[in-house]
Amino acid sequence: MNAIVVIVATILALAFDASFAEAFTLRSTGSITPQAMPCLIVFVALFAPETTALLVALLLGALVDLSPGHGQLGAGAHIIGPSALGFVVTTYLILKVRNIVFRRRILTIAFFAFGAVVVTAAVHAFVLVTRGFMPWNPAAVGGGMGEFVKLFGTAIYTGLLAVPIGWCFLSTIGIWKFHSPTGRRATWR
Repeated sequence: MNAIVVIVATILALAFDASFAEAFTLRSTGSITPQAMPCLIVFVALFAPETTALLVALLLGALVDLSPGHGQLGAGAHIIGPSALGFVVTTYLILKVRNIVFRRRILTIAFFAFGAVVVTAAVHAFVLVTRGFMPWNPAAVGGGMGEFVKLFGTAIYTGLLAVPIGWCFLSTIGIWKFHSPTGRRATWR
């Protein structure tokens, strides 16, 4: 896999999520904003070798946790882990099913981007609830039906955003230099 292309795609996805995504925010429906990073995670998980995909997911999740607006605690500190673990779990699930899906379809990327947002949010909630059980941390508060609807809206909106992003990724798949499978039974779907 071409590391330079992954770095450039990561910078573009982080820039979109940190600033440009605000232009696409649906304020009338509860500030639902699409995310580009799950689209990148899904694409890498669909085509990269397993170890590389898991490592990239861990590193990109740590970058998301350190980016402004994500994983912030009091006094400007950041908690590294919720997005990193969420992206690793998402990648692991995609790795388990990627041989039975049509990888070179935009709808596959859109569907998995939707799922990536939901799985990452579930892992994030699990980390915060588990962290709240420790006596030295305050209990996790918030959530409820409003947050669930916002999460579901974000997942749908990210799936819609994955259509043009997935098209761009699939159009440039040659420069990513993923190793093609070898052997008689290996196929790219």
